[in-house]
Amino acid sequence: MRHLTLSLALLLAASCGGPTDGEVGERVVMLDARAQLIRLSVDLRGMHPTTDELDAIEANPELYDAFVDRYLEDPRFLDRVEEIYNLTIRTRTGETYFDPSSAGLSDAEQLRIGSAIGDEPLKMIRHVVDNDLPFTEVVLADYTMANPITAAMWGVELDDSSTTGWQTGRYLDSREHAGVLSSTTMWLRYPSAGVNANRHRANTVSRIFLCDDYLSRPVSFSRTQIDALTSGDPEQVIRDTPACQSCHSSLDPLSSHFFGYWWEREGGLEDQTTYRPEDEQMWRAEDKSQKSPGYFGVPTSGMREMAELLAEDPRFVDCAVETVFEGLTQRTVVDEDWNELRAHREAFADSGLLMKELVRSIVTSEEYKAREATDSDLAGRLPTVKMASTTQLSGIISEKTGYRWDFGGRDGLRYNDDGLVVLGGGIDSMFVTSPSHDPSVGMVFIQERYAQAAAWHVATHDLDPEREGEAIMLRFVTIEDTPDNNRAAFAAQIESLYIDVTGKPLAPLDQEEEPEEVARLIDLWRQLYSVEASAERAWTGVVSVVLRDPAVLFY
Repeated sequence: MRHLTLSLALLLAASCGGPTDGEVGERVVMLDARAQLIRLSVDLRGMHPTTDELDAIEANPELYDAFVDRYLEDPRFLDRVEEIYNLTIRTRTGETYFDPSSAGLSDAEQLRIGSAIGDEPLKMIRHVVDNDLPFTEVVLADYTMANPITAAMWGVELDDSSTTGWQTGRYLDSREHAGVLSSTTMWLRYPSAGVNANRHRANTVSRIFLCDDYLSRPVSFSRTQIDALTSGDPEQVIRDTPACQSCHSSLDPLSSHFFGYWWEREGGLEDQTTYRPEDEQMWRAEDKSQKSPGYFGVPTSGMREMAELLAEDPRFVDCAVETVFEGLTQRTVVDEDWNELRAHREAFADSGLLMKELVRSIVTSEEYKAREATDSDLAGRLPTVKMASTTQLSGIISEKTGYRWDFGGRDGLRYNDDGLVVLGGGIDSMFVTSPSHDPSVGMVFIQERYAQAAAWHVATHDLDPEREGEAIMLRFVTIEDTPDNNRAAFAAQIESLYIDVTGKPLAPLDQEEEPEEVARLIDLWRQLYSVEASAERAWTGVVSVVLRDPAVLFY
């Protein structure tokens, strides 16, 4: 079970107020209405709810399901779907694989090109979810998703060449289309070198879509068998060794589907990314597996038929449920969780495998909305507090402040160009492939520096006497106000900042005494102002402190 450390839990309690007794369900104690909506919004949209939304849910908690409906139709939900699925597909490496100039693209656009290439399989998933298509379309689609960049790199004919966004298209090299299984990006990200004979690719399909990683299976060898593996012909040893066949009897027929994508050859972009139907029979070679294509004991005629069997496999549905559940809840599924997951699987299956219905089932469950578990067995597996990813932190702060932490025009917390995503517990899809959901020095440092930059943006904008438009956050004070000439405005402003940023008031609205945080931050403002007599810098410090509240990072 993942819990906050004691010191961090005390910090949360001190800054956000003590726990509020929630509704007691069958196995859990529920979060209060505001906290439920914050969790929902961060998970589905990567941002906090608006103040109006929080006021509405507090006045009428029964609106929760209506907010689920609203957030599932928000375009930012599709961004979250991509983020969740990249945790398992892992194509967002930033690699271009080839010199972009060989496809007529500028070398100066390397970062943008690398991002587009990495997004190709994820945009298929986005398309399926956005258009309410059965999730099997991800592996059955008779098209791919491309934009002008990937179309130029991989030789794709776009269905609408007049637009610059992502759209459906088709490869021009005669390959059988099978959704992401025929994606050039997928098989460049997961190559097959030499004697591997596409086994890496076959295991990738099993790992992503069946949640069965062959590399995690326990296999034991005798010393004699190990000596044979290291000194003899690998393929012959695999065929003759029962311990090897426990995996290879199903892995090798699966791997035989990918020889048309055998790109380990001399040449440039076109030579190494073009599908060749004449290579489909390479599995017959003596240095290959010599196993005819098949899907777990069922012979197949090619990639398309394999994809159809994959889509019909009950494990395909189980794995989709597991992947989305883990992505939304930050839980690692274990066998004991399937009693809980069974209801979500049924909802998914009953809907015709619509992803939004699976998500709806998860986020409306008692376990999802729980503050704590009363069931001792569940308590060992249920995270009581979740930590925002760097992408979610970017969404939370940028929506509140209007400031995005850009580097060279790219969000430093969404793209790992400068390593901030990994520093904050995310993945780079190549060397770091498992996210960390635990508090870390790196993430706290990121929040601190981001908060400082965003606070400066707010203060310089809002306190500008000649600004155009409404204030972003400092709505109660001007550059002329001080605690001495307008303490009431300072107090109202600080309380407003906490509501804006954390979604929760500092104290009950009917409390007459000034909250302790107000006095402390007014003292901070005075100290900062005494250094340079700058209201902008003083308010920057105050706003940055609020933006660093643990309630921003943990939800």
